[in-house]
Amino acid sequence: MGVVTGRYDLYDKDCEQGRLLTVNFTTAHVQPPDRIGAWRQTIGVLFDTTPVSANTFSATMTAHHFGSFILCHSRVDGARYVRTTERTQWCDLDHYVIHVPLHQPVMFGSGLRVRPMDVGVLDLSCSADFVAASGEAITVLLPRSALSPLLKNPCHQHGRVLPRETPAGAVLAQHVMTLAREAPRLGMYEASAFSSATTGLAATCLGLGADSGTLTTVLGQQDFGHRLRVHLEQNLHRETLTPDSIIKDLSISRSQLYRQFERFGGVQHYIRQRRLRRCLLAICNPTLAGQRIADIAYNHGFTDEAHFSRLFRQTFGLSPRAARMAVQQGDDSVLAALVPQSPDASPFAHWVRELTVA
Repeated sequence: MGVVTGRYDLYDKDCEQGRLLTVNFTTAHVQPPDRIGAWRQTIGVLFDTTPVSANTFSATMTAHHFGSFILCHSRVDGARYVRTTERTQWCDLDHYVIHVPLHQPVMFGSGLRVRPMDVGVLDLSCSADFVAASGEAITVLLPRSALSPLLKNPCHQHGRVLPRETPAGAVLAQHVMTLAREAPRLGMYEASAFSSATTGLAATCLGLGADSGTLTTVLGQQDFGHRLRVHLEQNLHRETLTPDSIIKDLSISRSQLYRQFERFGGVQHYIRQRRLRRCLLAICNPTLAGQRIADIAYNHGFTDEAHFSRLFRQTFGLSPRAARMAVQQGDDSVLAALVPQSPDASPFAHWVRELTVA
């Protein structure tokens, strides 16, 4: 028997025209006994799933790729979601999950309860076991490398709840709801501007809602690869960031470092691509329109403007100045390069695996 998939509508043509890239998933066109299998193919990149009732299960989800985070609006029947300790040891995902149930609560095996309009936080480097009742929810997937540098306690976020009665909880919940409502009208240019604002707001709200008496450290559960990439993201601006400096800073062996980045084309290629993505966002940012492109390159770790321009053109298909001019003239299509193209049956799963801070 072949693999049963849900129906996907992928709006990549909109992205080419500067619109926000969106995926719609639904089980409406799948036979009832096969619907949970279709949902597992999508959500399985994050969790193992067991439905409360397999015979009546249905799911729909709209996911929007903002460049450096993914926002999902889902309507799903009741199910249990599990992320085992064994899975966290081999899984390479390195994201925070910010979850806002709209109508029904989420119950964790530990007894933790996330009520409608509360904000729940998960760290995907940790195990999780929870039951979500049938209903709607808004979920934001943020890479650790985007959020953790802004947090006072980045390793204490797993299992946190910001109650809806608190200012921090109310502001963050309303913000992600507004983003979900307005996302269909956003272009990539607008979405990229909201990316940094949303990440900053999330960090502020998590900081305001922190209670040192209730935070539990999860640092020991993060593997070496996670910590290594966070170190790189926090030091991309340093022109002295090299394999030798990383080995010295983290007291690791050269073979350890190279093994971690084999699948990324090597550590130097990874650093170069991360810097280029950040430069693309900065060049297209209207608040930095007066900043020299050379200065943007230098501020992101490049030491030669001509070399930077060649790399930029090779990666994005046009020069830095042409990219800035295109955005200023209303053509946001260059920002589509921030969204990975999907060869998978599940575009959402590909997005999640490739999600990194821009």
